[in-house]
Amino acid sequence: MPTPRRRRTRLTITTTIPLLLTTTTTGRTALTIAGIALLLLLATTATLALRTTYARNPAHRTAAHRTLHLLLRLAPWYPDRPQ
Repeated sequence: MPTPRRRRTRLTITTTIPLLLTTTTTGRTALTIAGIALLLLLATTATLALRTTYARNPAHRTAAHRTLHLLLRLAPWYPDRPQ
């Protein structure tokens, strides 16, 4: 468990890096691209989740479920094995 001092340092670093990046055009562009990439990842995840649920063909459901599982494994909180 991090100490309060480390939490403060981590919070300071987390808030100052985006602020420093937004002062330059390159930094703003990088943050914009990162935001777009996150939105695309969210849209892909939502599409795969819907295909996993509503696909008519069982093979399509299985393929969408496996792809969704591989995508969600990138998240640190996602368990390694699906239900």
